[in-house]
Amino acid sequence: MDLMQTFWDEELRAYPHGGSGSRVWVVRGGAHGDGALTLMLQHGWQPERSEATPPALPLGLLWRAAVDGEPAARSWRDAERDWQLETLPVPGAAGPAGALALACADEEPWLEAVRDWCRRLAARLGPVLGNLEPAPGCGGPLADARRQPSLFEWPAAVGVRSAGLAQAGAAVALPRPAAVPGIPDVVGVSREIAECCRAVQAVAASNVNVLLHGESGTGKEVLARAVHRLGPRRARGFVGVNCAALPETLFESELFGHQAGAFTGAGKEKSGLLEAADGGTFFLDEIGDMPLALQIKLLRVMQERKLRRLGELRSRAVDVRFVAASHKDLAGEIEAGRFRLDLYFRLKVVQIAIPPLRHRPEDVTHLLARMLQRRGADPARVAVAPDALAALQAYRWPGNVRELENEAQRWLALHSGAEVIELDQLSAEIRQAAGRSVDPADLATLRPMDEATELLERYLIRKAISACDGRKSTAARRLGLSRQGLYKKIRRYGMGDLLQAAG
Repeated sequence: MDLMQTFWDEELRAYPHGGSGSRVWVVRGGAHGDGALTLMLQHGWQPERSEATPPALPLGLLWRAAVDGEPAARSWRDAERDWQLETLPVPGAAGPAGALALACADEEPWLEAVRDWCRRLAARLGPVLGNLEPAPGCGGPLADARRQPSLFEWPAAVGVRSAGLAQAGAAVALPRPAAVPGIPDVVGVSREIAECCRAVQAVAASNVNVLLHGESGTGKEVLARAVHRLGPRRARGFVGVNCAALPETLFESELFGHQAGAFTGAGKEKSGLLEAADGGTFFLDEIGDMPLALQIKLLRVMQERKLRRLGELRSRAVDVRFVAASHKDLAGEIEAGRFRLDLYFRLKVVQIAIPPLRHRPEDVTHLLARMLQRRGADPARVAVAPDALAALQAYRWPGNVRELENEAQRWLALHSGAEVIELDQLSAEIRQAAGRSVDPADLATLRPMDEATELLERYLIRKAISACDGRKSTAARRLGLSRQGLYKKIRRYGMGDLLQAAG
């Protein structure tokens, strides 16, 4: 039983945090020859609306999916919920192992992440379901479900905290860090990071140059290394240079190398970084800070596939794939005369935008768990108080993932041995993030565009909900959003008081 408890708890800990309500059922079907559907897992988080009724289990659809294998995957929506149904295939078996049904509340802000978790769980369950016992508190013929009201209740034996979910006021256990499929160094469950990583995987197989654009701290080098590791040059070297860190007087020598005596202090011959990357990938971090004169020489290397060391007359062949990254708006740098248009188009064969952390708040707990894990802490033993979780997901994270890593290190240093991350243990800037109101006068203040956009959206959301007497569906239509989109913005901006209101 301990092994079964561990298996189910580990799977549930990967569930996206901060959601507003779902139910999951896993049933074992005809491939095992037991003659009846058996309830294997029952998992849910009661929506904040206490009057919400539990979803009715679609027994007919579950039976066809688990026994006949139809449909392989199906999504639909009823009056109050989004549904997803997945069969659990077994390699080499005539029929499926069973089926998984997911019901999400209509205000679920992380719907894409929950559905992705559902698909990953279905893929992992198929091959092993025949050897698994039901989760504690489950089991028995599903045919009796109509006569068992307790089927829709949380089984006490499963344990709310170990499953990574929370009842009102309860601490939320950190999830098992969910890596993006195919790129294990990148952690997250959001649609934004999944789309970014799909683009990385698609372009990696080719040999074209790639330009990564993202704010400082978003993990540009991690994705650059992924392009190299997943590409045809993986067996050769990955060499990187930060264009903002090298003084201009040394830049040319570092990139191209030099002959002995080429300049004062050049006592012996030296090969450059571009030669070291021959046959592999050369990563130019913060390419927007490269001196203009060197941009011309780099462009020549990209065009001719040759370079010359300083003080040398002959050219050397070099075969390098270039991956560049910048937090600057290179189009604006071109207009200002600080970046060459021809180099920009040489680098920008494929451009990939890396989302900032504030655009994927559902990833915060997964990243936090990974950072604690790297420093020897067990994230399974750490939970987050609900108000602390709201603040972490609402904070703007101007330093992105790097800033979150600093916060994790700070918490470990100051609160070693604590089992719950409380709001008053977080940095002052983060504590102020939850539930911030917007003064209309703030909208007239000159500030960075993305910050101004957030302020305006927060103001309009509150104004629309107020104008619609708290009816969020009506407010969403007035704002040109789906209901789910409105709830995601409310969660993203930490306006938890709006979720408690009716509508």
